[in-house]
Amino acid sequence: MKIEDCYQKEFTFVDVRSPLEYEEDHIPGAINIPLLSNEERAIVGTIYKKESQQKAVDKGLEFISKSLPEMVKKYRKLKQPILIYCFRGGMRSNSIASLLKSMNFNVEILERGYKDYRRFVREKLENYKIKSKFYILYGLTGSGKTEILEQLDNALDLEGCAQHRGSVFGDINLKPKSQKMFESLLLNRLEELQNKPLILTEGESRKIGKVQIPLALWKQMQETTKIKVISPIEERVDRIDKEYNLKLNQKLIEEKLDIIEKYLGKQKTFDIKLLLKEGKVKEVIKTLLLDYYDKLYAHTINSKTYEFEIKNKEDLLKQLPK
Repeated sequence: MKIEDCYQKEFTFVDVRSPLEYEEDHIPGAINIPLLSNEERAIVGTIYKKESQQKAVDKGLEFISKSLPEMVKKYRKLKQPILIYCFRGGMRSNSIASLLKSMNFNVEILERGYKDYRRFVREKLENYKIKSKFYILYGLTGSGKTEILEQLDNALDLEGCAQHRGSVFGDINLKPKSQKMFESLLLNRLEELQNKPLILTEGESRKIGKVQIPLALWKQMQETTKIKVISPIEERVDRIDKEYNLKLNQKLIEEKLDIIEKYLGKQKTFDIKLLLKEGKVKEVIKTLLLDYYDKLYAHTINSKTYEFEIKNKEDLLKQLPK
């Protein structure tokens, strides 16, 4: 079955690649039931390179035979129909699918596997056009943009897809996604939102941590209606304090401060580290907001033209078209 025919359809997607391959990227919602563990795949790969394909296949079958009963138990728990994929739609997916079909499972194989899925994602994102009314929230760090988006069912949370907040401190308490996984999650969310009359997202630079927003979407973000979120400094401090929980990450915070010392200056960096050691976390946050983040972003935010200003979700819903 081709990816165009089954994407976001009523299938239980099963990724039979190794856990490392799955972790880097997979079809959103897919379950990982690997034929080989990371270690087993490495051994088979080494035999393939140094000895022969047949010996590698034999070793793979030896590994699989030991774990097969447990694998089948996992498949019995899944809702059918099941769609199985490996990297190229070859030996791994065909072998397990043939077995399951012999046991009367309703199972299909993804033609050309994950590799074709990646082609599909890239092509869709390269030409993606948002047809809904599109709004972007801008505001200083800690003003509550993400908080507002989390309360809406028509929000495109780019930082959520990236698992990164976009700044040097943006990966604290998060596990950033790879570029491939970011694109998979992004396309999946865009498809979920395609019938919404309006969509909201947060203003970002094109890079969020190490991942990059696809150019087609990025260009649309520059041209769409902008909304400014405003919040007093004390509310911003409280919001950051709850979200980042800096008390548990003192060593990491110090490492991040070293990265931005060239912007803060040596004395200011030293003072902030001292406040951190004294447990004055809110003072640390306030200083970083006023002396680093606001100086970094204020000009960009103030240079834009806004449709209206809001403080919270309630303000937003009052102003948006019905």
